[in-house]
Amino acid sequence: MILDHRALQQADVEAVCSFPQSADELFFMLPGADYPLTPEQLLETAPGSHFPTVGLLDNRLAGYAAFVEVREKHYCAIGSLVVHPHFRRKEVATHLVNTLVRTAVDQYAVRFVRLSCFSHNQAAYALCHKLGFRPADMDQHPAPDGEPVLLVHLHLSVRHWKG
Repeated sequence: MILDHRALQQADVEAVCSFPQSADELFFMLPGADYPLTPEQLLETAPGSHFPTVGLLDNRLAGYAAFVEVREKHYCAIGSLVVHPHFRRKEVATHLVNTLVRTAVDQYAVRFVRLSCFSHNQAAYALCHKLGFRPADMDQHPAPDGEPVLLVHLHLSVRHWKG
């Protein structure tokens, strides 16, 4: 099993759009998007994102993530993290997060990396905890049904990163 990554290419966009398998999964990835995700919706987020990256498992497209905010010498925020259903629980998300943390340290000289996840997204929350992210703040965000859900903002101090 070989994990790798590269920049998102135009040819990847349609495949990445198929990764979220439900409206809930899409809400976790892109809270403002309508299910099913379309290339237009994904590309609308591209101008505001930095370093859009795909994860590869044995040279097959397996995941996607990007920085949704960059504050050079302060922090970067990772967002839009999604893994193809067949490649979940195979370290693709870990590889993508570690790749983006390394980029944040090397290219933007940040002090911490931020990643936000909804409290009911237990898989994402467990991954973040495993990688050393800790809760720093939280707020409420409207779910697709209009009900408020808790959005937990997690921080990873680069001094404590073991990637």
